[in-house]
Amino acid sequence: MNKEIILDTDLNLVEYKTDIKGWVGKDGRFYGKEKDLAIYANSTHKKCDKGHIFKKSWISCPDCRELELPEKYLRLKEIEWNKETPLCLFDTDTYFWNIDEIYDYAECEEIDIKNLDLVICEPQHLWRIETDIWEDIIPEDMDLNDYASDEFIEKLKELNNIIDNHKPISWIGGKFRTRVTRLNAPG
Repeated sequence: MNKEIILDTDLNLVEYKTDIKGWVGKDGRFYGKEKDLAIYANSTHKKCDKGHIFKKSWISCPDCRELELPEKYLRLKEIEWNKETPLCLFDTDTYFWNIDEIYDYAECEEIDIKNLDLVICEPQHLWRIETDIWEDIIPEDMDLNDYASDEFIEKLKELNNIIDNHKPISWIGGKFRTRVTRLNAPG
């Protein structure tokens, strides 16, 4: 089913009504003086500066973004991998937990391992429970310590200590790139 492409620059999407003095879109809604909003609301697609057409739900053009990725990757500072921290392919959800996985991936994809755009992952930890989480239910001129028992405050400190010392919950692509060579791969 092909949907019609309607660009956000199409002036035929709106009409200025003199009897109500404002813009009305093809959807029949009144937008008042907001001509740009009326056009946007009634469009399905946008056009980037390079002329690519893309769905208006995207913030930026996916084609241009794809073209910019190699340059964006190279702008990251390169550091040596410690061979323990997980890695991932830049701007993807393809993660590697050890050198064997990287080697296998490169072999399956028929890519030279040194050409993989790898980034060193950063750990994601649970957040501490701060007392301001309850600020909406505590009177403005009071503090949680004015209401909570000593036992509660102590248990909250214990929980935060456990959270602080807990292993990472997940990993995300980080801000450092790295290269892995066959020399680093298993024999």
